[in-house]
Amino acid sequence: MQHPIEAIIFDLDGTLLDTINDIAQCANTVLEEWGAPVHSVETYTALVGDGLTNLARKVLPTSRTSPNEIEDFVSAYRDYYHARWNETSTAYEGIPEMLAEVGNRGIHLAVLSNKRDDFTQVCVSHYFPSVPFRDVRGERAGVPIKPNPQSALEIATSIGVDPARCLFVGDSEIDIKTGLNAGMTSVGVLWGFRSRAVLEDAGARIFLSHPIELLELLDGCSSDYRAG
Repeated sequence: MQHPIEAIIFDLDGTLLDTINDIAQCANTVLEEWGAPVHSVETYTALVGDGLTNLARKVLPTSRTSPNEIEDFVSAYRDYYHARWNETSTAYEGIPEMLAEVGNRGIHLAVLSNKRDDFTQVCVSHYFPSVPFRDVRGERAGVPIKPNPQSALEIATSIGVDPARCLFVGDSEIDIKTGLNAGMTSVGVLWGFRSRAVLEDAGARIFLSHPIELLELLDGCSSDYRAG
């Protein structure tokens, strides 16, 4: 990295929070009610990340992906998720401690997710009530989702930090591309929903196997990071 880091933007699902079981359960409940095939939790790890509308298109049978059916699925899913969003979801081990230490260092923290904005706000407030995030954003009407860099750049502007001094930390190819598209340093986490190979294919050259390693990265003293 050519510049000292002043801000870190985190993805949410698969990066800060392990939410996949609740997501899969809610989606499968809708599919069951529609008489459609359900999917394994492992399958969902490869399908989530680019917004609820796109998830609906992926999990529904191809014969049932008309605009009205997609809209109906999204609505039904939101109803279930509103009631069950935190049944099994939890912060990954080491995340709260890492966020606290990074905040103590004076580095600005933010969240950018493709989860709907209302659910993003609820999850962040519930699981990280004491973390001083400067900006938290999810999917919003009329705003392109990741990997479009618009929201990432807006966050950098809102906290007054040059994108070149930002890390974008996430678990998916979508996050890696978002950081690269925004002119930020992309960091791939290996505890989330995608494999290292997927992240490498997207352009990731820096990887974390445990949240505490982010502190080592900031210190510039770890030999475990492979920047290319």
